[in-house]
Amino acid sequence: MIDSHRILFIINPVSGLGLGKEVPERIKKLSEYEQVMYDVAFTEYSGHARKMVEDARITGKYTHIVAVGGDGTVNEVGGALCGSDIAFSVVSLGSGNGFARHLGYSIFMSKALKQVLTEQYVNIDVLQINDKYSLNVSGVGFDAEVAHEFNNQKLRGIFSYIYAALKLWFRYPEKKYKIISDGKAMKVSCFILSFANTSQYGNNAYIAPHASVRDGMMDICILKRPAFFEIIWFLLFFVSAKLYKVSYFKEIQCKEAIIEGNINRIHIDGDAYIMNSPLHLKVLQGALKVVVPKKERCII
Repeated sequence: MIDSHRILFIINPVSGLGLGKEVPERIKKLSEYEQVMYDVAFTEYSGHARKMVEDARITGKYTHIVAVGGDGTVNEVGGALCGSDIAFSVVSLGSGNGFARHLGYSIFMSKALKQVLTEQYVNIDVLQINDKYSLNVSGVGFDAEVAHEFNNQKLRGIFSYIYAALKLWFRYPEKKYKIISDGKAMKVSCFILSFANTSQYGNNAYIAPHASVRDGMMDICILKRPAFFEIIWFLLFFVSAKLYKVSYFKEIQCKEAIIEGNINRIHIDGDAYIMNSPLHLKVLQGALKVVVPKKERCII
């Protein structure tokens, strides 16, 4: 029963241009929460959400923990819940929200707050990259460079991300990598090399159209730079989940992989990190219990 839920909302107050601060009042206005026990906690620094989850796991007080914020908050909370019986769910306030979109969560706050109470659960996979967890999409190459550029900008949001991408598009070269996936080695030269647990970066930009969070596999996505005259077609296929139809794109599905090459800047679920070669990747099958707002093809 819903009234047996004991929920902790972990909120990034600066997400959504400060919209996170309004969450407690929004919850109070929803009749669905009248019989629900819940607490609200605001993050104060990077890594604070992870610390809150670790403390909550020790106390055993909560049945559900909800990440309210952008992809970074989602990654911190979800990663810290791996291997736990506590149910994880998301209220998205970020600029991409790829993980939430993949699972079918609304990008509208009030609707997402109602979806949190849905009593449908699945255990999904999580990708481990060295000592970090990735719930959504991570990678090296152009998208990692964009993440670092975006991280240095004062203003957040989708338009800042587009600006960073356009700024770097014509100056970032293809790079060479060695991929050892499930024991098989191959060398590639590519513009983007992504490691996908879900299908999209966010905003319905699909880098891994065939990805599933329940198949025990990661999708390694290899994209060569589109020619100038192919850019429009590339963007159309990118947002329509049909990237697999272009000749300069390839997907590899595997359980474990090692990535070698000129690696320094990477992104994990959109957040910028520094990691050097080699990267060790593996799938943690069924590691995270999530609330599923509705049955979607992507989680079957």
